[in-house]
Amino acid sequence: MRRLLHDRTAATAIEFALAAPVLLILVTGGLELGYDAYVRTVVEGEMQRASRSRTLETAGDAAQRAFIENRVRDTVHQLAPTASVTFTRRSFRDYAEVDAPFEPFNDVNANGVCDAHETYQDLNNNGRWDERGGNDESDGNARDVVVYTATVHHARLMPIAINPLRRERPIVARTAFRNQPYDQQTAVIERSCP
Repeated sequence: MRRLLHDRTAATAIEFALAAPVLLILVTGGLELGYDAYVRTVVEGEMQRASRSRTLETAGDAAQRAFIENRVRDTVHQLAPTASVTFTRRSFRDYAEVDAPFEPFNDVNANGVCDAHETYQDLNNNGRWDERGGNDESDGNARDVVVYTATVHHARLMPIAINPLRRERPIVARTAFRNQPYDQQTAVIERSCP
């Protein structure tokens, strides 16, 4: 019995069995974070490149837009072959409207709602006051600002790394650009709230 208590022949295997899971989690977590950062950087770089291409006069053309979006998709698929990439765009008259929560209006009674007979600026010219400014899925007109967004859903490099319940991680990259002044910007129309 005394001999068994002093026997250390399997001590290294037991120590490795205790340390290996921690080491594997650190290594796979580091690889996963590095891969995610790399994909994010590539997507953001491609969106900046797309925004430079989108400022040209012909970029509003559907075929040109599809060419630019496919170029972004192809670059992402080189890193993450099973990734899905979706695009949205929203146009505004200027950069100040991008962060504005609603179309500007003359709030006479200061209640935060566009009530009857209060005037508002119909920036998207749809005939009604919108709580959210801009035009969805629009390339805008001359001198308009377009916010172009790419959302990438890609599978994790190692699905068990860090969080085994979350199999994919979305990456959102946005870019804003102003269309070339190849024409006059449309005028702002003032209307009354109903």
